[in-house]
Amino acid sequence: MAAIEQVRTWVETEIPDAQRLSGAQLRALGRNESWDGWRLPIPSSEAGSLNLLLDAEFPYSLPRFSLDGRSDLLRAPHIEAGGRLCLAGDGGRADTLDPVAVVEYSHREALALIADDQAGGNRDDYLLDFDAYWRRDVTRDFPIRTWLRPEARSRALAAWHGQKFYLVAENTDDCRTWLNNRYGADDTRTFKDAVAIWLDRLPEPDNYPNDAGSLRRLVAERSPDGLRVFDRLMTTMIERATVVLTGATSAGEIAQAPAVIEDPNVERASGKAPKPSVSKGFRPGHVPPNILAIRRSARRATVERVDAWLGRMRAGEGAQLAEKRVAVLGCGSVGAGVAKLLLQSGLGRAVLVDPDTFAWANVGRHELGANSVGKNKAAALADQFRPMYPHAREVRAEPLSWQSLLRREPNALRGCDLVLSLIGDWNAESALNDLQRSGTGELSSPVLYGWVEDQAGAAHALAIGCNGACLRCGFGATGTIGIPATAWRRKGPVACGGPTSIYGAIELAPAQAAVASLAVDLLLGRCATPVRRAWLAPQSELEHGGGSWHPSWVDRFGDPGRGGVLTATPWPEDSECPCPHHPATSPSPTRLGVFAS
Repeated sequence: MAAIEQVRTWVETEIPDAQRLSGAQLRALGRNESWDGWRLPIPSSEAGSLNLLLDAEFPYSLPRFSLDGRSDLLRAPHIEAGGRLCLAGDGGRADTLDPVAVVEYSHREALALIADDQAGGNRDDYLLDFDAYWRRDVTRDFPIRTWLRPEARSRALAAWHGQKFYLVAENTDDCRTWLNNRYGADDTRTFKDAVAIWLDRLPEPDNYPNDAGSLRRLVAERSPDGLRVFDRLMTTMIERATVVLTGATSAGEIAQAPAVIEDPNVERASGKAPKPSVSKGFRPGHVPPNILAIRRSARRATVERVDAWLGRMRAGEGAQLAEKRVAVLGCGSVGAGVAKLLLQSGLGRAVLVDPDTFAWANVGRHELGANSVGKNKAAALADQFRPMYPHAREVRAEPLSWQSLLRREPNALRGCDLVLSLIGDWNAESALNDLQRSGTGELSSPVLYGWVEDQAGAAHALAIGCNGACLRCGFGATGTIGIPATAWRRKGPVACGGPTSIYGAIELAPAQAAVASLAVDLLLGRCATPVRRAWLAPQSELEHGGGSWHPSWVDRFGDPGRGGVLTATPWPEDSECPCPHHPATSPSPTRLGVFAS
């Protein structure tokens, strides 16, 4: 209340003729009794006033302003529905300790905006934030979801018409894939025609089409390649179709503005003929497209871009990753999280391979939860990921080992851009390494190995290609790493299934991020094999679990100090590597015959 009183004093002192708004006036403006406000005159204006509105959170919220009695400005830039002025976007920050200064500054900004709009300025801002202006002026309160490539050309599309939204995509396959992923397969779905029209210049509100005839005129004026596409739609559509206007904003982004075109209603009364159709007066199939457009309605609609998440990524990354295919061998605590991160980053195709069943012991550090206990890990993850990330054209589960997969389907890995081996089993991973180096063709892509040391004190992401150092170069014959990052005074409990490494989801997260980050860099061509990155946990975590930095690591790569760092460290190429297909040497029977428990 102290802040409100400070503003009241400022208003009464600095703004003559200001009037405090009554409860009834605030309710008429859509505010309740928790709000406060004043009606302020607009200097040098014969009509209208400016409402200053403060909510109960002020000064920890921003002041709002709205216009009264200025219908001429309701469609001006930065004037929203109800005359609200858009002065600061979401997340606008202010000095919460000086409420009067905030109101005073905002008041000056509001008056400057009104003056600019009165003078016809700010019109370029219509193109800067085109989506917002189109959205506020829609005539069809129904969302059009789009999944389109960012292409500067007019073209035919496909659409699915649902009861709650329409989906528009590049083709029927994309429509079907997205819907099947999101809602499950349904063979009864049908698809309709739609088009994208690229405009040389996006329209301003005064030029927004209000029927199909004005939409066609806009296309004819601003789209050299669009009129042919639009007219074809006019002659082939049945009852209803979607047009998505596209064009570049002044910031260089591609905006989308959908409109739904509809035939006149054809109503039948008992014993009466239907009302005239769009082809009245013409032979069927011979109605000129301009006549068809004049006889149809067009209502502007809101757009919901189902790939809007791409706007939160570096330019182009998601589109590039959408064309990539990755096999994830091992869907345990590391592999499940890495697969999720890659799909969130835009990966287009993922094959998840794991023969194991999800158990209660996995719940604390896995993407799956208790509802998946007893299910195959790969299958349960695929079922979970498809509706979460419907943009992925393929999320396939193979509930078996990679060796069994290749016995069944020798070319299963041949089309992959990258294979992630996150199995955590030396026998399986050394076999994968030897297969890659064999040159037989079953596996010619890079392989990214990922593993964590005891208690997740360190995590490694190692990418191996078909040349240079291989996986075996840095390991002993039975899978003991040559230079570990950590040493431990006490180990996790050991049973017949092997030792149990004690760590949770929090300790695991940096390991998942390190592997996924290197995977993205490889897929985008930012680095070449062999390459190894290591995440070193904070030293305090090591000491808490009875660990320390391994002397061999310190001697070779330096003291990590307090840890909590991601490092790039070389992977050695061993001139005596026992890999059967390593170019440096032939295998040593003695070294290959060692067994360790």
